[in-house]
Amino acid sequence: MKNQKIESWKSKVKVYVKGKNVPRYILRLSKNHIPLLKIKKIKKEEYFIWVYYADYEKIEKLNTIYELKIVGYGGWIEKKKTLSKVKILIGAIGLAVIVLFVLSRMIFRVEVVTNDSIMRKKLLTELQEYGITSFHFQKNYQELMNIKENLLNRHHEDIEWLEIESIGTKYIVRFEPRITNSEQEKAGYRHIVASKNAIIKKIESSKGQVLKNQNEYVKKGDIIVSGYIAMNGAVKDTVSAEGTIFGETWYEVEIFYPLGYYEQKKTGKKKDVYVLEFLSHRFELFNFHPFYDKISSSDTILGKQEIPIYFKVEHQEEVVTISSIQTEEMASVSALELATSKIEETLDGEEKILQYKILSQKLENNGVYMRVFFSVYEDITEYESITPYVEDKDEGDNT
Repeated sequence: MKNQKIESWKSKVKVYVKGKNVPRYILRLSKNHIPLLKIKKIKKEEYFIWVYYADYEKIEKLNTIYELKIVGYGGWIEKKKTLSKVKILIGAIGLAVIVLFVLSRMIFRVEVVTNDSIMRKKLLTELQEYGITSFHFQKNYQELMNIKENLLNRHHEDIEWLEIESIGTKYIVRFEPRITNSEQEKAGYRHIVASKNAIIKKIESSKGQVLKNQNEYVKKGDIIVSGYIAMNGAVKDTVSAEGTIFGETWYEVEIFYPLGYYEQKKTGKKKDVYVLEFLSHRFELFNFHPFYDKISSSDTILGKQEIPIYFKVEHQEEVVTISSIQTEEMASVSALELATSKIEETLDGEEKILQYKILSQKLENNGVYMRVFFSVYEDITEYESITPYVEDKDEGDNT
């Protein structure tokens, strides 16, 4: 039993031998006292022989016309090679874990959510001063709170509240601008006028004199709530009219819907995924729940053109792909739904579609052309600045 264990650890090689009369070569090896552990015939002129690794140099010296090639290993040399591969694999995994840990603590993008381009640029510059910028390590909770407090103190006249949110490898900065009394006063005196032609459906007014009635037709620019307060036909005061006017408005939408339809819709789900690219191969790391379908953009973290290996962070957005071939009737229904959605995208709050009517429809260029009329309930409030009323005074005194 002990000898068997020792034997199993001895280094061996499996040698491919090809040539004319291979048995003669094998006999020569045997006569030279080279142990032949196993012999297997493949074809007439091809054999496998197993010898000790230490004897391989000897069988090469005894070779004259035969083709020799090591095709396998056994014993200690096999275990050594396996161990070497495992070491490389363990080392690579360890290095990858370290790299991922370091990268997971870094920030690759900073976004300031606002329509104010001046304030966005100002905040991005100041955030850089605090180390909140691309390819810097993330801050802990207390550091973020201190930065937030410093920014609020610095911009207390411009910012009501500010939030710095960490999402994966990205910071999102949101803030609410402070509305000061001086800004409110800039609104000055004003009328509420119709923003478009409409039939008034609802008037909500808290300040000003209402001049129009419900179900009354108005044209764009007509005064609905006046900033001039009149009594007995004479203006007595001027105010800044306040309120909201809802009216029935009208739209005409033209839509083409193909019989063969393809569309990708975003679901709103997003995530950052680390990707290793080697030649034409791509590997997503630790992405246990990949999106079935997605659109993406990426930032290269490590990699050069000279070496075709890249390590990237990929910004993925999940999409749903809609693909179909429809009949004319089905395409007509889809065209109407698409036209309706185009109107609904512009509506908000209480606004809604009141009714619709298909004006025309025809089949052309492998699709359906449709014209649809919509009646819409929407906010038609618009403001118009006015000058304050100044009461005339008698020049003389009648006393």
